[in-house]
Amino acid sequence: MGNDHSQIFEMGTFTLSYDEGKSILLCRETSTHKNIWVKKIADIASIENIIEDADHFYIACEHDDIKGYFLAIDKTTGSTAWFIPGKAYFQIIFGGYLFLIFTDEERRFFLIKADTVTGAKIWHHRVDDDLCEYSFRSDRILLTYGSGKTESIIPSTGAVRRE
Repeated sequence: MGNDHSQIFEMGTFTLSYDEGKSILLCRETSTHKNIWVKKIADIASIENIIEDADHFYIACEHDDIKGYFLAIDKTTGSTAWFIPGKAYFQIIFGGYLFLIFTDEERRFFLIKADTVTGAKIWHHRVDDDLCEYSFRSDRILLTYGSGKTESIIPSTGAVRRE
C-alpha cells in the first residue's frame, strides 16, 4: 500500500489538507466543508508550516533536511503567485513583509525579508547556525545565538545596528 498520510492545517475560514501519498493539497471552507481548490505539489516529503495573510497562503515545503521551497498560493484560486527555492525553518509576516530563515544547499542560514506580493527579496542577512532566539519589533530584529552573541538588525534595511 502507498503512503496515505495526510497533514491538516486549520486556517480560520479554510482547512488545508495535504495528502503526502498523492502530493495533493486540498483547500476547503471550514464551515461548509465545500472544496475551494485542489493543487498538486510535487517533490516534497511534507509541509513544514503554513501562514497566511488576506490574499495568500505561504507554505514551507520540505523535501529533506536542507532542500525544499517556499510557496505563495492565492487563497481563492490555488494558483502559485511565486516561490523561493530552499528550506524555510521560520516564517512570519511582520509589518506587512514576510521574514524567513532559510538554508541553502551549502547549509548556510539567512534571514530574508521578502515582499508578500511578488516574493522579491528586499534584503538578506547571514545568520550563524547556532541561532536560538529571535524577536521582532518595529525598530529592530534581535537575533540571539547559543554562543551568547547577539545582533540587532534594522528591519527596513537589514543592516546590523552598531550600538
